[in-house]
Amino acid sequence: MNLNELTRPLDISDIDFRVQSINNGGYATILAYKDARVDMARLDAAVGPLGWQRKHEFINGKLFCHVGIYSPEYVDFVWKSDVGTESMTEAAKGESSDSFKRACFNWGIGRELYDYPLISVKLNDNEWTKDGGRPKQTYNLKIRDWTWYSEFTDGRISFIAAKDENGKVRFKWGQMKPKEVEPEFKPAAAPVEVQEEVQPAPVQVADEANVKGILKPQADDESDPVRDALIAEYNQLYGKNPDKRMKNETIKKAIQDKVDEILDEGSTEEEEVEEESISDFFDQVKSITDPKQFIQWAKDTVGKFPDAPQEHVDMFKELCNAHYKSIM
Repeated sequence: MNLNELTRPLDISDIDFRVQSINNGGYATILAYKDARVDMARLDAAVGPLGWQRKHEFINGKLFCHVGIYSPEYVDFVWKSDVGTESMTEAAKGESSDSFKRACFNWGIGRELYDYPLISVKLNDNEWTKDGGRPKQTYNLKIRDWTWYSEFTDGRISFIAAKDENGKVRFKWGQMKPKEVEPEFKPAAAPVEVQEEVQPAPVQVADEANVKGILKPQADDESDPVRDALIAEYNQLYGKNPDKRMKNETIKKAIQDKVDEILDEGSTEEEEVEEESISDFFDQVKSITDPKQFIQWAKDTVGKFPDAPQEHVDMFKELCNAHYKSIM
């Protein structure tokens, strides 16, 4: 038995990545999450297949999962529990899996995922489009083919980067530790199920400028990492570096002004729908705060549009899943 193995950060190859949302400026928010089988494998490695067990029970109408680990000290199992939320597509299975993964978070498995930064990536023109005025990804966005690299300091993520299928750096966050060799990027885990997470966070511009040598060890000099990051974001938005005399606060304001401008430009293309469709109900999702009422409303809304495009239905369900989780 090695309980420290439970809290050891998950290898990047055990993490799944998927697109949560795309804004009108072409920036995709990417979620990092774990699969239930990763929890099972970590429990087996830490305490052995016979050293843990799980059970489920309904408490006040909600499904809880209890994960127990045998303690030689107490000569009994020690239990930690958490509640799950159902999926709009597979209610029972989704709720069972979600409660198990949350209970494993209580044991420390994958808890470092809460410290991951916002992963916001500027998409290429052929990787996204607009359908009915709303952004959506195309088949050219191949997140499953991207490779990822991460580093941790004292159990907390300190560096993460991603390369696309063509070997181009698409995202980079944090300060990389000095290394003598090029880091090894690894494919993400093949997604098996969708783990709904939090609401889309504010846009953060990914650092893509000057990608040549971007993952090389950094020399110990007098550079300012904060200012370097601001300069890179400014360059990404304006296509040039800011004036050397500009202070950090001035650069930050220029970046925010540009992001606001991008979002404002995109929002002018929204309306002009001649007849009612399921996409007209996207903005109403967050208006219902009672869980039971919300589930019935969501099902009724889907039923009203049997001929709606499948991608619109899928987007509606994704928004509903995220909101339902937030009001539980």
